[in-house]
Amino acid sequence: MDGGLRAAMTAGVFVEYHDELGNTVGQTVFTGWQGRPVPNIGDTVCCAVQLTATGRRRKLLGRVTRRHFELQHEDDGQSCVWVRLVMELVAPPVAPSRPQPRIRFSSN
Repeated sequence: MDGGLRAAMTAGVFVEYHDELGNTVGQTVFTGWQGRPVPNIGDTVCCAVQLTATGRRRKLLGRVTRRHFELQHEDDGQSCVWVRLVMELVAPPVAPSRPQPRIRFSSN
């Protein structure tokens, strides 16, 4: 199956961020991915994940190191592809020091 067809058939994406030791830092799942391109190895991705240590949601920035495609079958027999993206953490999660305003203006 070529990359374009796999991307077109992709039902969902499971994203897993790892630290430099290979430990899982955070995870998230995106469903309804059909028709969207799947990030390639080397691409940088930023998304909100659930941190494994605290269970809180944080945005993490990472680089795709591996992609795994898995063909599954729905209950009605339809085929779908799930993708697992393994990310290397580019920046550690940072807890906000104070609530951020919804709208920000420049100081001038």
